[in-house]
Amino acid sequence: MKTDLGFRGRILFPIAVIALLGAMFYTHNPMARGAQAYARDVAASSAGIYLTLRSLNAFLSTAQEVEVGGSLVVQGSAQPFKVLEPVDDTVERIASVVFYVMVVTGVLAVAMGPVSAVGFVMLLAACGIGVWRGARGGTGAALARKLGTYGAFFAIAVPLAFILSSVLADRMTAGVWQDHHAVLTEITAAVSPEAEVDTDGTSLWSMVSGSGDTMDRYRTMAANTYNRADELVASLIAILAVFLFKVLVLPLLLLGGCLSVARVLSGAADAAGAGGVDRRG
Repeated sequence: MKTDLGFRGRILFPIAVIALLGAMFYTHNPMARGAQAYARDVAASSAGIYLTLRSLNAFLSTAQEVEVGGSLVVQGSAQPFKVLEPVDDTVERIASVVFYVMVVTGVLAVAMGPVSAVGFVMLLAACGIGVWRGARGGTGAALARKLGTYGAFFAIAVPLAFILSSVLADRMTAGVWQDHHAVLTEITAAVSPEAEVDTDGTSLWSMVSGSGDTMDRYRTMAANTYNRADELVASLIAILAVFLFKVLVLPLLLLGGCLSVARVLSGAADAAGAGGVDRRG
């Protein structure tokens, strides 16, 4: 038993030291920092898209309120840009989803370090239980293996999945992102709050009360947005799909693969431990 305990200690001691350092200095963990950088990049990109969509949403909402006076035959006024309401509602809904993606990635950027620290603490506990089980004749072996498996999952697999995603996601989605982001930029370039400021300081947001050429430009822009509504919605859905792929689909696929490997290894270790007990019996 002493020989077995000494061999076990030589294996578990360096793992325990690494786990202790990882738990104490998780803010300097290069894997966690890389995963945090990826999450922050996605959050920043989604924030830019969100602001663009909210600007477009404000423009479309304002355009719907434009009234055109009636003629001498037909008295009253009409709001011809009310046809933009379905487009406006779609933009608003997609902006809401992008906002939640932005919040989720922000939370991931903050939580990545603490999650890895928790994983290292679980690894450290697994090493302690492993040494204790060797001294007590095998008690707690299953608990040590489970703690070690899931500790390694949180400390290593989770940051690794996001690091791999940062390497793979941009390459996989670069073409889709460039094409549809160009469409969104082209359509919304003229309706951002800072765009098209006249020499007298009048912006597009004051055009509603204007007249003549200025009001005609406003109508032209609203009509152009309506005419390209299908293209706009398709691009927004594609951009949203890219965000979801980056922050959810690809990391979850990689995490699922890591978890499957961890479970197989844990099961093999359990089987080997049970076989050892049977042989001793």
